[in-house]
Amino acid sequence: MGIPVLFDDHGANIPADGDPSACTVRATPDELAAALRMSQERLRGVPIDGILGLLDAAGQVWVQPGHPAARTLAGLSMGFLPLWLRRHSMEVLCDLGLRGNRCAVDRFVPVPPGARILHRAQPRGLLVHWLAGNVPLLGMISIVQGLLGKNANLVKVAHRNAGVLPFFLDALSRVAYTLSNGERIEGRVLTDAVRVVYLSREDTESARAMSLLADLRVAWGGREAVEAIMNLPRRFGTEDLIFGPKTSFAIVGAEALAGEAAARRAARMAALDTVALEQRGCNSPHTVFVERGGGVSPAGFAALVGEELRAACQRLPAPALTVPEAFEVVGLRAEYDMRGEAWYGKDVTWTVVFSDDDRGLAPQVYGRTLFVRPVGDVFDVVPLCSVGTQTAGLAVGERRLRLADALTARGVERCPELGRMSLYESPWDGVYVIDRMVRWVSAASID
Repeated sequence: MGIPVLFDDHGANIPADGDPSACTVRATPDELAAALRMSQERLRGVPIDGILGLLDAAGQVWVQPGHPAARTLAGLSMGFLPLWLRRHSMEVLCDLGLRGNRCAVDRFVPVPPGARILHRAQPRGLLVHWLAGNVPLLGMISIVQGLLGKNANLVKVAHRNAGVLPFFLDALSRVAYTLSNGERIEGRVLTDAVRVVYLSREDTESARAMSLLADLRVAWGGREAVEAIMNLPRRFGTEDLIFGPKTSFAIVGAEALAGEAAARRAARMAALDTVALEQRGCNSPHTVFVERGGGVSPAGFAALVGEELRAACQRLPAPALTVPEAFEVVGLRAEYDMRGEAWYGKDVTWTVVFSDDDRGLAPQVYGRTLFVRPVGDVFDVVPLCSVGTQTAGLAVGERRLRLADALTARGVERCPELGRMSLYESPWDGVYVIDRMVRWVSAASID
């Protein structure tokens, strides 16, 4: 029978909102690997300028009013994707991940400039990606970086949102770019090097086979899912790139609360980060720590966040929660109506809760839900951090770098400005991802 193939060189084999188990196109892992390695050879011949041009073309067209991708992006809170795909963003990403010279994926280059020993970034080969279903954006982020390293990509998606990635890959296959020599290349040269599949939890045989095919295993997800992948057999020399479960928070210093106007700006940024990934990303700000002593109190700031979340939800309607998630939100509201303060709308779209007695990191609750908690000093948050905390969004003044140094020393990976927590950056989880997706090789220069 083989395994369901949701995307191949013929395009998407499932609607964007389709059921992956109903997909009729099937193949064995060996068949998928053989086709991918052939397509990768074609991709290796495409200059990095061509890959960047195709991604930039997609980023440009996907924001055009009326384009199907633009409508889908808005509905899935993925508006960051076309901006991320633009050439400047991709050039910065490549240069960071390729030791300052993106042309290393095309040919041998001197690193550093003028060196007698030349270096080149060869593809790892076949990357097998395991993706979580809660944040559809991660699929494109993972695959695009694999393609920038000129790798073949075999991608296993979760049942939830299984058709989203095939939809965007199909859209990418339809763009084109003209190289400086006049040659026209099509997006298919990228997407042919990708296969998207779905495996049921019971299909352990196919999971083992996919793992044994991998030159690099890339896993995004919760603890249970990531551990299951790591425990699959692998060939000697195969490496793992793991992005496991983490939590994030925001810190608002007293200097950002000097008056209502300043506090409202910070509240708007907190709302933006909350809405961006529906609180489902590892970089979503479930807890907002607010320093006492500003012109606006922590409770006053929580009220402002509620106003900004209400406005944000009017601009960008929220997707429906599951029944258990909705019950959790309703229970949380009832709790804080009794022992603290709660701000929320008529449905379960958004919620802000506050209690002057709350301490520490809050639990992860979905549905655009925020816990605002007071601290006497922004540095009181530092002991709460560990390798399990990923992002700290900061609305802090001159203390920013000193606070970031203390936070990252305890395990935090990134300290962007509040309002930019949801943006994908390099490094991610302490790793320059493209660097891990290539093999660095060397050769002597010609005298």
